[in-house]
Amino acid sequence: MNEPLPRAVAEGLLKGMFDVFDAMLSLSFSYSLEDPVPLDVPALEAIMRRAPVMLCAHTQTGGGVALFLTTGNAAWMAARAMGNQPVDKSALDADDIAVLREVAKSCLGGGLTYLMETLKRNVVPLESVSVETLESSSAAEALASFTGDVVGSQFEFSSNGLQGQGAIVFSMNLANNDESPQGHVKAADISKEEVQDILSGLEEGEEPVEKPAAVGESARRELPPNLDMVLDIRMVATARLGRIEMPIGEILSLGPGSIIQVGRLVDEPVELLVNDKLIARGDVVVVDEKFGLRITEIISTKERIESLH
Repeated sequence: MNEPLPRAVAEGLLKGMFDVFDAMLSLSFSYSLEDPVPLDVPALEAIMRRAPVMLCAHTQTGGGVALFLTTGNAAWMAARAMGNQPVDKSALDADDIAVLREVAKSCLGGGLTYLMETLKRNVVPLESVSVETLESSSAAEALASFTGDVVGSQFEFSSNGLQGQGAIVFSMNLANNDESPQGHVKAADISKEEVQDILSGLEEGEEPVEKPAAVGESARRELPPNLDMVLDIRMVATARLGRIEMPIGEILSLGPGSIIQVGRLVDEPVELLVNDKLIARGDVVVVDEKFGLRITEIISTKERIESLH
């Protein structure tokens, strides 16, 4: 297998990261990337003097990636992520660090996912994520936290009047390692029968029930041969707890502590919309301290058509 070039890795990581920034901050970013170069301690020191805030993540296979930002740019992103008006800051506070850690999980994870999908490799989950403001004197320690050949590339970006600069630093084995981590199953390791069981919602140990196939049923279950052409198209999925119409005057009077009744009972299912079109309903669950949606119902064709109007 041909190993990816550093430029391809840097572009893939940065593209995935800024896609997440676009969605998370409701902005449109543009950026330009310099050619990646191998990093040593003096080179990383130079990066950290200009951009001391490090958003760093490591994977279960030993790879590492870090995004370096200036303090002002990092504070601006934290404020936007919290829905606050950005202000000039010379240092980050505890709230900024906490928000940036969540931002780092999303943007670094998005960058890694986009890169692996581009390279047609297994997506490896992040193992640890950290946000730190570093002195240039700690460059040697920061560099030692990466394994293998370490490469860095500086970039500039802009959005909504913001002009910023930063750097992307990564270990090349982030993309070269094609082994599945422990507990991570390759798609090719799952048989067709197992996939059908999963899709059918069979519980462990439950025997499948044989049903007579209706006319045309087998044809509907077979995926169209050209479906691969659209599988990579990205769409926006939204979980909607409820909805309500309010006069502008009431909206303007809202503030911290205001309570809005969304017209839905506690035990009613949450709606799942894709590109603002209702496709399913489900229950809210908590997975690894994050909210999730367990689908309990796929809406009928009739309801889908009605939701288009």
